Amino acid sequence: MLKHLHIQNYALIDSIDLDLGSGLSVITGETGAGKSILLGAISLLLGQRADTKTLFDSEKKCVIEGAFHVDLHQQLKDIFIEEEIDFEDPCLIRREINPQGKSRSFINDTPVNLESLRRIGIELVDIHSQQDHGWMSNPDFTLDIIDSFAQNQSLKSLFKAEFDKMQLAKMEFLKLEKQASQGSQGLDFLKFQWEELDKANLQNGEYDALKSSSDKLENAEQIREKLANLGNLVSISDLSTIQQLQLALQQAQSLSKYGDDFEVWRKRLESIWIELKDLASEIEYEAENFISDPIALIEKQKRLDVLNRLMQKHHVNNMEDLIQARDQFDEQISSFENIDLELEHAQNRYKELQQTCQAAAEKVSLSRMDVLGSIAAQLTKSLQSLGIPNANLDWEINTKEVYAQGIDKIQLLFSANKGLAPKPFKQIVSGGEMSRLMLSIKHLIAKKRAMPTLILDEIDTGVSGEIAIQMGAMLTQMSQGHQIIAITHLPQIAAAGQNHWYVYKNHSGEKTISALKKLVGEERVEEIAKMIGGQKGYMDLKENVRKLIVENQK
Repeated sequence: MLKHLHIQNYALIDSIDLDLGSGLSVITGETGAGKSILLGAISLLLGQRADTKTLFDSEKKCVIEGAFHVDLHQQLKDIFIEEEIDFEDPCLIRREINPQGKSRSFINDTPVNLESLRRIGIELVDIHSQQDHGWMSNPDFTLDIIDSFAQNQSLKSLFKAEFDKMQLAKMEFLKLEKQASQGSQGLDFLKFQWEELDKANLQNGEYDALKSSSDKLENAEQIREKLANLGNLVSISDLSTIQQLQLALQQAQSLSKYGDDFEVWRKRLESIWIELKDLASEIEYEAENFISDPIALIEKQKRLDVLNRLMQKHHVNNMEDLIQARDQFDEQISSFENIDLELEHAQNRYKELQQTCQAAAEKVSLSRMDVLGSIAAQLTKSLQSLGIPNANLDWEINTKEVYAQGIDKIQLLFSANKGLAPKPFKQIVSGGEMSRLMLSIKHLIAKKRAMPTLILDEIDTGVSGEIAIQMGAMLTQMSQGHQIIAITHLPQIAAAGQNHWYVYKNHSGEKTISALKKLVGEERVEEIAKMIGGQKGYMDLKENVRKLIVENQK
C-alpha cells in the first residue's frame, strides 16, 4: 500500500506531498490541471525511463519518493532476498533525475537498476490508464486473468522449471547438430590447427628464454666490452675495488683490538670482501667464455619468428595461452570424433524433457479450462450490473506447441448487444463498454491476487448516471481488500471515495504550477457539486451531494 508520495521538480510540480490511506482515494480536477502528471511521477518511481524534459526547473534535480506498506507481502519479500535488498516496512523507494538526464534509483537506501526497480514496482502497484486498453488484445493478458483466477501459480512454477530445462537441452542439441553438419571439413580444419601447434613442440617458458638469449647474442660485442670494463674495475686494475677493500679491511683489523664496535666493522668488511671476490670470479669467467655465435642467433630468431606467427594467428600474447589453444583443439577433435554418440544423447535428453514439459503444460492447461466458465459468468454478472444487460462473453481456445506460457492460446470474446456474436477486444469500439469491461476484469482478479495498490486513470470514460454510481460501488467494494486510487471526472465516483484530493493550477507565482489539496467537509461537497453543475449552478446541488457522500460511506 502506498502510504506517502513526495514529488519535487517534476513537470508542472514544484513540490507536493500526498499522504494516502487504505480504501478508495479519488483524485479530481480540471482537464490539464496535473492529474496525469501525478500518474507519470508514480510511473517514474516504479521504473519508467526518465527524460530531462520533465524537469520543472532545468537546473535542479527531480526527486520522487514513495513509502509503501509491505508487511504482509511474502512474494515481494522473496524478490527482495533475490535482489539482495533489505526488506523493511515501510519500503522506501527514491528516484532522482539530475539536469544532465542521469537517473538514480534506491530501494531502502540500496542503489538499484531499472530492471530491479520494475520487478519490485510491479508487485507494489498496478496502474491502469486509458492507453492500456490495447493490452487487452494481447493473449498473455487473457492468460494472466485466467491464471490469477485459477490460483495455479505452483503448477506454473513447475512448468517454468521444466520449460527452462527443455530450452537448455534444445540449445545443446542444436549446437551439436550444427557441429555434426559441418562434417569432415570441420574435423579436417581442427586437425590442421592442432597439428601445426603440435609440430611446433611448444614449451612453457621457452619464449622468454629465447628472447633473453637472442638479445645477448645480438649485442655480443657491447656485452664483451662491458664485461672487460667491469672486471677491470672490480679486480684487475691497480685501483680495483677488491684491492681498495682489502686495504680497508687491513685498517679495520688494526682497529678491532680497540673495541667491539670496530670488530663489527671488520667482520662486515670481511663479508663484503668475500662476496666481492666471488662476484669477481664470476665476472672473469663470463668475460673469458663469452663468445659471439651468429649461427645460434639466426636459429633462435627463426624459432622466435615461428612462435610470434603462431601467437598472432591464434590471437594470444604468451606461450601459456598458445599451449592452451593447442590443447583445446585436441579436446574439440576428440569431441568431434564422438559427435554422433553425443548428438544421440542430446537428442534423447531433449525428447525426454519435451515430454516432461508437455505433461506439466497440460496440467496448467487443465487448471485454466476448469475456471473459464466461472470467469465468464462472473464477468457477465458484473457487466450487467454496470448497465450492459445483454453482455455476452465467450472464449476462443487454441492449442499450440509448448512455449513460455504453456500450450494455450486463449482469447476472451465480448459482445454488448443481443444477437451479435462475441468478438475480440480490439474490435470493441465503445469507450464506455471498454471501460466497464476493464473495471469488471480488475474487480474479478482483485479478489484473487495480492495487489496492494491499484491506480485507475479515468476508467470511467464513456459512462455516466446510474452506471457511474454502480462503478463507484464496485470500486468501494474492491477497496475493502486493496488500496484503490481513482483519477476521475465523475461526481458519482468522487463521492464514493473515503479520501478526496483536488488537483489545480496555481498562477500566483512567476510560473504556473500544479498544486494538490485534500478536500474534507464542505470543500469536498462544493467540489463534487461543481463537477455536476459547474461554477454557477453548484450551490443548489450541495444538499444532494451531502446525501450522496453519506450514502456511499454506509
